[in-house]
Amino acid sequence: MNKRKGEREKKKFLALLALCTSVAALLSGCGESSKIYSKNSQLGVFFTVPSGWHQIPEEDIRSYEVEGADAAAKEKADLVLWQDAYSASKKTSAKNLLQLEAPTALTAFVRVRALSFEESDAMSYNGLRNLILPVTDLISGTSQVVGDFELLDEKEIVTEEARGLQTTFSFTPKDGKNETVHQTALLANDRGSIYFFLVRCTTECFNEIPEEVDAIVKSFTVKGKK
Repeated sequence: MNKRKGEREKKKFLALLALCTSVAALLSGCGESSKIYSKNSQLGVFFTVPSGWHQIPEEDIRSYEVEGADAAAKEKADLVLWQDAYSASKKTSAKNLLQLEAPTALTAFVRVRALSFEESDAMSYNGLRNLILPVTDLISGTSQVVGDFELLDEKEIVTEEARGLQTTFSFTPKDGKNETVHQTALLANDRGSIYFFLVRCTTECFNEIPEEVDAIVKSFTVKGKK
């Protein structure tokens, strides 16, 4: 009798031990996120990139942008409310991020910028589309600022806080490699600011990891100011 009772107690103990081990493993796994969350709670903007990506310091972005810039460009830089950037490679610098030539590793860049009164009044879908390149003119063929331009996709994005365009295109800069850009540009409903999100790489790199690109693009969220 005692022997059977001992065996039952042993089985209960082993079952409890297995359960505890499973729970511990689950909790441990939950603590290790597979993503990096970039967010600005005050502005209500966030996106995610894979764990292991490297942040490009905001002060480096700012310094590179204003270095040698004219007064108008510096005024626009002063209107930036928040910006953040990550790359799959730690070698990607602010220069790689902002220059026309593509970074060799997939890179994600967000910027929220206030608009001047004149910009707010004039901003349109064409203005949003043309934030980094004269895409509208490149589509019509009236600009040859880059080569091999191709509009791959474009759709309207409407949220409770903003609306704009999500545009995907490829081109070849002078003496550079063909690159693909996924650009989201939104105008706040009060027309006071723009939300800009860029995911880019060489076209070869971009096409190698479409699922990763898609996950990053879909993670970009604008909830607006609190």
